[in-house]
Amino acid sequence: MTLRTVQVTILLACLQAGLLGQTEAGPYLGLPLPRSEATPFAPGILNTGLATRDITMTPDGSEIYVGLFLPGFRKAVIIETHREGGRWTAPEVAAFSRDPRWRCLEPCISPDGRRFFFVSDRPADPKAHEPGPFGIWAMERSGSGWSEAQRLPMEVNGTKNTFYPSITREGVLHFLREEGQGGWLMRSAWTHGAWAPAEKLPPPFNADARQANPRVDPEGRFILVPLMGRPDSLGGADYYGYFRREDGTWTGPVHLGPTVNSAARDEFSINLSPDGRVVFFGSDRVLPRLEGKPLRFADLLAERTQPGNGQTTLWWVDAGFLWELRAKALAMPRR
Repeated sequence: MTLRTVQVTILLACLQAGLLGQTEAGPYLGLPLPRSEATPFAPGILNTGLATRDITMTPDGSEIYVGLFLPGFRKAVIIETHREGGRWTAPEVAAFSRDPRWRCLEPCISPDGRRFFFVSDRPADPKAHEPGPFGIWAMERSGSGWSEAQRLPMEVNGTKNTFYPSITREGVLHFLREEGQGGWLMRSAWTHGAWAPAEKLPPPFNADARQANPRVDPEGRFILVPLMGRPDSLGGADYYGYFRREDGTWTGPVHLGPTVNSAARDEFSINLSPDGRVVFFGSDRVLPRLEGKPLRFADLLAERTQPGNGQTTLWWVDAGFLWELRAKALAMPRR
């Protein structure tokens, strides 16, 4: 991607989102849908040069929540924007994420829009003053907002760090329980008004603990997982997909290819939009803005506020490649 292409893309994104013009804001902040080449999502709006990833939105697309980190993971917050009266509100830290003592990350709204899950190191005891282990918290839809957050019980969170919740339409919560250099892919079903004790996903999952944040498809058709150390990997961690067959069995991990994978180090967050048209993913790959021209101090300062500067950036791309990979994987003979 050339410097001119990047500049034009960012300018068009700002125009479409109404930052430079006064256009009506449709879905996805009014931005045109991405094509087959991944680009930063909402540059200058939600992607501002800080480490950014972990997106979720309501089923109708009228609320968008994104994770944002300060260097060194000193702070982690969830920011939000809402479509109101045909326009999008200015991004702001979500009310439940404003306490500077605790870190909040990895938001996920349930497919029916009634529950909001996120991860935090806030202590379960509201009187405590020290952070606890990272665990999954949940809020219920209350009017146009959300209820007070509650930490999920020990049946889900256990005693170790727990990360990256996502849930199927049938109410099966998937997440990562930390273990050594990675963790185990876990699940817990919501049945009869309570969470069942968490269990490891069965084979072919969990063959190697060098794995990270699972994202389950709401319909249970696939689970997307960053895996490390595999022979077909392009970088430190790559995105793979496990695809469910009609008989309920699963394929092994399928590399999702260069559309979302690269030699970058930080590729640990991938998600499908509610309408199935867009794949969002995190990556710290660098856009070549400062290459091939004499450097100025102003250029270096400007680089701090642009996505693709080496900090993790939230990217988006047309989801067609994912559906094609799924079709090919399901057509392959079983080994």
